[in-house]
Amino acid sequence: MTLASGETLAADIVVSNADYATTYLKLIDKAHRRINRDAVVKFRKQSMSLMVIYFGYEKREGDPDVRHHNIILGPRYEELLTDIFERKILAEDFSQYLHVPTLTDPSLAPPGHHAAYTLIPVPNTLGDVDWDAVGEGFADTVLNFLDDRGYIPGLRERLVYRSFVTPDYFEQTLGAYAGNGFGVEPRLTQTAFFRPHNRSEDVANLYLVGQGTQPGGGTPSVMMSAKMTAREIARDHAVDPRVIARMPA
Repeated sequence: MTLASGETLAADIVVSNADYATTYLKLIDKAHRRINRDAVVKFRKQSMSLMVIYFGYEKREGDPDVRHHNIILGPRYEELLTDIFERKILAEDFSQYLHVPTLTDPSLAPPGHHAAYTLIPVPNTLGDVDWDAVGEGFADTVLNFLDDRGYIPGLRERLVYRSFVTPDYFEQTLGAYAGNGFGVEPRLTQTAFFRPHNRSEDVANLYLVGQGTQPGGGTPSVMMSAKMTAREIARDHAVDPRVIARMPA
């Protein structure tokens, strides 16, 4: 295995926890990919991306009863999903997941303050949204919504910190193909056996792990993916069957 620096590392087994599409399209030359060819990898539907706004604000007596976890749905549902997944445009309306962990553990922020983030599903980078141009304004819109609709009244005056990441961060920093937030989209034709496999069909002793492979995205599934990949390695490399039997289900 050759790194970007030119350094070569020898390994009997390689496990890639990079994005599935990134692993094949950027890390393995197409000459070595008979099954996971460029056209096949790019044909798979990618999940949506995310804008995540991190912010801190001062506590205030009489705050509304927001919870540690809050799902705030916008006025549309199916049409919004169509905008995100099919049209790949940034709509004027949005839904969000608001997370305020300091309601459970106040030690996560300085005394008298809350730490929070809100997560907004948005199109991946296969659309043409210019996040450098619209990111700041969209973050303002979301935070103003939380203030104006009474979820966190007076948020604008109480805000002491804010930052955000966009689909560009998922693509450029995290290496997620098209800035996807959850790997390959979990639709029927990309689920179970039809999802990318944990053992590479193209390169011997290459294994994949994480949300882009079986069984899918989300923390429980990603943990299960690690177990599945470990079992594949154990079986392929003659690990004592009793070790496999002791692996948690």
